[in-house]
Amino acid sequence: MKLSMKANMKENMKTINKDTKSKPCLMLTIISVLMTSSVIAEPANVKLAKKEILLDNAEVEVVRATYPVGSESGFHTHHYANRVVYFVKGGKLALFSKETTKETAKGKSKPKPPTVINVADGKTLYLPAITHNVKNIGSTEVIIVETEIK
Repeated sequence: MKLSMKANMKENMKTINKDTKSKPCLMLTIISVLMTSSVIAEPANVKLAKKEILLDNAEVEVVRATYPVGSESGFHTHHYANRVVYFVKGGKLALFSKETTKETAKGKSKPKPPTVINVADGKTLYLPAITHNVKNIGSTEVIIVETEIK
C-alpha cells in the first residue's frame, strides 16, 4: 500500500518520537534532513546536466556543464556577481527565472516566460548573479565552461 507524503511523514514522526524521547537534538536533526531532502529533490522525470568542477579555490570557481538534449540544470543560485560562460558547444537554451509577472486581472501572478538564447560554438557571455534553471531545448548537446570570480 502506497502512503501519501503527508501520511508517510506522520508515520516517520511516530517512529522518531518513540525512538528519540530522550534525544531531542537527534529528533530535530532528523526532521531537518527529512524536510530539506523533500524540498530540494528534483522530480524523478527531470534529466539533469552533468557538472564537473574544474577548479574551486578562494578566488574562483570553474565548472564544465554538459547539457544533453532535453536536460536541465535544476533551479540554482549564482551568488557571485562576476560570471563568464564560454560555450565549447553552443545550442539553444531556455533560461527560466523564479520571477513572476505582475498580478493578472484575477489577482494572481504567473511565472515569467523563459528567455531563449541561441549561442554559437566558441561564444562567451557575461551573465549577472541570478537564480535560474537552464534547459537545453535544442537538438544538439551543449557544453559550457562557467567561471565565477568570488
